[in-house]
Amino acid sequence: MFLSTRNDVIPLFLDDMIYNFARKFELEFDDCLQNAALVMLEVWPRIPEGANVGAYLNGCVRRELYGLLKSHGVQTLSLDAPVSPDSNASFADMLEAFVEQDTRRSEQVAKTVHAALHNLSLEVQLHTRDYYGLGDYSPRMPRTVRKVAYGRQKRHMRESLRHSFRRNPQVLALMR
Repeated sequence: MFLSTRNDVIPLFLDDMIYNFARKFELEFDDCLQNAALVMLEVWPRIPEGANVGAYLNGCVRRELYGLLKSHGVQTLSLDAPVSPDSNASFADMLEAFVEQDTRRSEQVAKTVHAALHNLSLEVQLHTRDYYGLGDYSPRMPRTVRKVAYGRQKRHMRESLRHSFRRNPQVLALMR
């Protein structure tokens, strides 16, 4: 099916292409649609004979929309700006609170995992530290001394670690 009239071709290219562009760059769909339609109407008489009309219009509209994007400029947002007009809290305050909360959570997770690891044999603790890259973890002798067969396979030590974590209520609480 070959569409040759301007009124047949232009509406086909407007919706999907413009919607995707506007969504990608967070622009107003109506503004992009209006500019694209204007460009297509202006360019229509200049389309060379035998050219792929869709590709030609697509290229022209994309160039125009990228020009619009460039002239629109990047809207920056100050971290010191208030979150809303009636609020004294700024974006920097929100970011600081999030980082602080995330740091507390990380410290709690590390403390709980380290406490659970201290109940395992020294060999499993050493392997866990090396295998998972726990640089800030220092292994200790477990509270209960049990006979350990040294030279265990690494997969068996990881299996002991998994079983221990599955039975530990504090570690299970972290996973919820």
